[in-house]
Amino acid sequence: MSSRTRTTVSLPADLVAHARAASGGNLSAYIEHALRAQQLRDAAPAVRAWRERAANDTEELADTFGEDVA
Repeated sequence: MSSRTRTTVSLPADLVAHARAASGGNLSAYIEHALRAQQLRDAAPAVRAWRERAANDTEELADTFGEDVA
């Protein structure tokens, strides 16, 4: 398990109220989940670009070495 760091953030009151209500009593876990989800969304363009390059590499390998290798 990674170490934890306590931090302070300023958020609009209505957003905090919603998060507290939705968190089921564990606001830290709720916010951690939201931040991790955002990290995945932020990484999506890079992952999509990598997959496109990998698909091109697979086609090139198949052309060069045959379908059974790629």
